[in-house]
Amino acid sequence: MRIALIADIHANLPALQAVLRDIERRHSPDRIVSLGDQINLGPCPRETLALLKEKRVECLHGNHERYIESAMNDDPRYAGANFASLRFNAGLLAAEELRFPKEMRVGPVLLCHAMPGDDRFPVNDPKLALPRLRAMRFPEPTHIVCGHGHNPVHYRVGNLTLNGIGSAGCQDDGIPGIALYAVLDIEDGAASLRPCFAMYDTRALKPLFRASGMAAYCPIMAHLACIQMEHNHDYLVEFVQSALALAASRGEETISRQTWADSDAAFAWPDGVGTSAFWK
Repeated sequence: MRIALIADIHANLPALQAVLRDIERRHSPDRIVSLGDQINLGPCPRETLALLKEKRVECLHGNHERYIESAMNDDPRYAGANFASLRFNAGLLAAEELRFPKEMRVGPVLLCHAMPGDDRFPVNDPKLALPRLRAMRFPEPTHIVCGHGHNPVHYRVGNLTLNGIGSAGCQDDGIPGIALYAVLDIEDGAASLRPCFAMYDTRALKPLFRASGMAAYCPIMAHLACIQMEHNHDYLVEFVQSALALAASRGEETISRQTWADSDAAFAWPDGVGTSAFWK
């Protein structure tokens, strides 16, 4: 059996389109599985889910699907200005569109978003991942394949192997215009995993952020997501950390709109252009 694996699309429709074309052209898989975080951050949540459904891609539940469900239920933990993209998604989608299984076992391979039972585990941090893997017990050799960490990762501990395949739509430190995926072959109880990539034109992203309404609804978050997807580099964590520090200094329990805007004004944007000018 051959399974093409995608992870962390994050509503980056051009990246998903390129990956699906490459999969169909080069690999002819029996199944295609997306390992969670199909949406949020990027500009095209509805179109992304529609294309996955059209291509009969089996989807798993990621932490971003869970966050959006919480926003749909007005969870106060996601009331801050830094969570506006969740509310953008919540306003476009229905809860039933996000109901995916959390895990999937195929022979010796366990597919999940981050770690079994934990969709937020920082798989790309070996200081945290290796002790967790050493504590896990499987009676037979087991291969976990996951997403969540936006860059590829590989661990082997005893009879347990974990591979994170990296992000199709939103790498943290990669080459611009490259979308990652993987091909899993299972034969006679043995599994082999091949990393793959597809190229796409990132110039399509900015117009999509505008056309979808995301740039108008949450311009700062859309700015951060757009340049991260254009450069395949994580600017979001640095920005949010600076905003959280400013909010704490002001005694805010959540990041206010004013603090979010002040963080925009103070941030060292990589292109030297603040949010207002970026969307003009």
